[in-house]
Amino acid sequence: MRRRALLAAASAAAVVPIAGCPTPPWSEDLERIDGAKVTFRRTYDGEIGGYDHGPRDIAERSSALDADPPRLSVAGVILGGARECYGAALREASLAEGTLELRIATVNTSSSDTGGCPDVGQTHRYSVEIAFREATVPARVVVRHGDETVLDEPTATD
Repeated sequence: MRRRALLAAASAAAVVPIAGCPTPPWSEDLERIDGAKVTFRRTYDGEIGGYDHGPRDIAERSSALDADPPRLSVAGVILGGARECYGAALREASLAEGTLELRIATVNTSSSDTGGCPDVGQTHRYSVEIAFREATVPARVVVRHGDETVLDEPTATD
């Protein structure tokens, strides 16, 4: 009972992995880039157009440009290591010269130093939402998984 109370208190205080527990999928990395609020989530349950559940990287953009504030969303799948040890992470978000650039990578989320991660490649779903509170909506969205560009398209095509 005491261990459960300690774990509950520790998880409420911070969003860091607790020994033996995986990194929580709701680990929302909130950032601000040039007047826009960026929310990254390590999970996505919706459909992704063009994704056939094969082992490949893909990203899809959707937008709500008439909303208040205007929003862009990107959902994707990145290929990486085993889910119990790796997860998707937003490495970079920038807004410059009318282009929103997002760089996603898989990172080790395991707190174990024993090397107990299986040697398999698995897909990791993620979503990124950008709310443009003070900034203007960019003309293009570019999403990179590592160094590979998986999405490069104009924002006003919905």
